[in-house]
Amino acid sequence: MIKEFVKYIIDLPKTIYFNYRCLSKKQAQKLPVRVRYDTKFGILDKNSVVINGKCTRNMITLGYRGGKFVSANKGYIGISSGKVIFNGTCNLGEGFGISVENGVLSFGNNFYANRNLLIECQKNIIFGNDVLMGWNVSIRDTDGHSVNNKPFVEEIEIKDHVWISSDVTVLKGSCITDGSTVACNSTVCGIKMKNKNCLIGGTPAKIIKEDVEWTE
Repeated sequence: MIKEFVKYIIDLPKTIYFNYRCLSKKQAQKLPVRVRYDTKFGILDKNSVVINGKCTRNMITLGYRGGKFVSANKGYIGISSGKVIFNGTCNLGEGFGISVENGVLSFGNNFYANRNLLIECQKNIIFGNDVLMGWNVSIRDTDGHSVNNKPFVEEIEIKDHVWISSDVTVLKGSCITDGSTVACNSTVCGIKMKNKNCLIGGTPAKIIKEDVEWTE
C-alpha cells in the first residue's frame, strides 16, 4: 500500500499537467488519465483528448502493467493538430510511443497493450472494444514518405475482441475483423478482412484458419 501510494504521488505532476492540458476542465478535475512519471511529452495541443461516457479517476493508465520480463524505454506521447478519443478503460504498458499528427486515434473500451506499443497516426486509427496487444507491437497508418505519388496515409481499423500477438507490425489500410487473432512476428500490410474470427499470420499476413475463437 505504501509503495503504491508513493508511486501515485511521484506520478502526480505529469498526471495533473496532462489532464489539464489535454482534457476539458470538467473531465480533468477527475484525473481520469494516470501518466507514469518518466513519460516524455511532445507537442500536446489543448483539448486534444476526449473521453466518451463515464469519466472516473485512473480509468486510463499510461506506462503501467506491462510484462516485467520485457525491456522497455520511457513512454512518449505527442498530439499535434489531432485527437485521441477514449471510449472506456485503457492501459498502455511501459515504453509506449504515441504520435498523433493531423489524425484521429480512437480506443474502444477495455483496451490493453503490453510493453513497447508504437502508434503513429496521421489519418485515422480505430480500435474496437476488448482489444488485446502483446509486446513490441507497431501500428502505423502512414508510410512517413510518399513513393511514386501514391497515397502514403490510409485508415486502419481493428475491430472488437481482436488479439494482436507480440512483435507484430500493422501498416496503413489494414482492417482486422471481430474476434480475429494475429500471429507473432507478422506484418499486416493493408489486408481487408471480411470474415470474423480468423487467424492471420506471416509477412505479408494472410488468413491461416477461419472459425477461430480466442479467450483471455
